[in-house]
Amino acid sequence: MSLIVEFELETPILRTAASAIETLRIEELYRTETGEPKLLFWAMGEEFDAFERALGADDSVDRFAELESLAERRLYSVVLSEEATAKLTYPVAAEHDIGILDIVVTGTTVVRARVPSREALHAYREGCLERDVGFLVRRIYQEHGTETARYDLTAHQREALLTALERGYFEVPRTVTLSELAAELDISDQALSARLRRGQANLLWNTLSDAPS
Repeated sequence: MSLIVEFELETPILRTAASAIETLRIEELYRTETGEPKLLFWAMGEEFDAFERALGADDSVDRFAELESLAERRLYSVVLSEEATAKLTYPVAAEHDIGILDIVVTGTTVVRARVPSREALHAYREGCLERDVGFLVRRIYQEHGTETARYDLTAHQREALLTALERGYFEVPRTVTLSELAAELDISDQALSARLRRGQANLLWNTLSDAPS
């Protein structure tokens, strides 16, 4: 059975920016058509002018854009600098079938991930250290007892999936649009799309991938 591992990463990515706001929550990491790594994240707090100045001064940020502005939180996209790209540990996680569930940046960068084995966790740790990214395990456990725990869903992913199901988003034809769902959940279209994709991926990993052939 897969392990759920919560750990800290001593990474320079968004470190300067994070010092100017209460919390950053990473929603998505992907690459543009030109191969540039881009982060999609929520910044939560009040001092957004200071935060954007810090983003502009952050060595890990090549450029950024604000995508959505809500009460006390804003959605941003950031293209990482070359120096920051060299510190990314996502490729190592993917190589060892480690699924990232949550990333929250405050005073530290805290990650929660689904890890297939202790051997995979050890290999990932070694990959982090090779990139001069510090790694500290907070806790390791196996989740039981609820559907959210069983399928490695975050509370936000479960809420998004259930709302989409109940409102007819998965029906053919759909009876609700992505924008209508996003408005109901008080998040942006981009954030909801990412949340649904990650939630569906967690469900598939924990059902079909373990099903007998």
